[in-house]
Amino acid sequence: MAARTESRPDSARIHLSGVFDGSRAMQLLEYLRRAPAAEIVVDFSDVERFEAFGLDVLVIELAGLREAGATPCCCGVPPCLTERLGEIGIAVSSSLHDPRWAPWGSVR
Repeated sequence: MAARTESRPDSARIHLSGVFDGSRAMQLLEYLRRAPAAEIVVDFSDVERFEAFGLDVLVIELAGLREAGATPCCCGVPPCLTERLGEIGIAVSSSLHDPRWAPWGSVR
């Protein structure tokens, strides 16, 4: 999985690609724990496939970060993850383009 980060002092945007599994979830969460930015957007629109364990790890750990005062926002996530993130108070926004994982997305 590749990750590209764009940041300013008050915000950061992380673009993920490839397969999102448990290992990648932990790598992302380690970055989020250390990120100095007040606002962090994690863009999942270039992720090709999500594994259930990776999603479980992400939701559990994001809930803990949210309780600690972090305010991440996610975009380009599948509907099943959108609902779970909403339940723990994580903001979800739409992606700028059709996500790779979406069956209606354009072929790249």
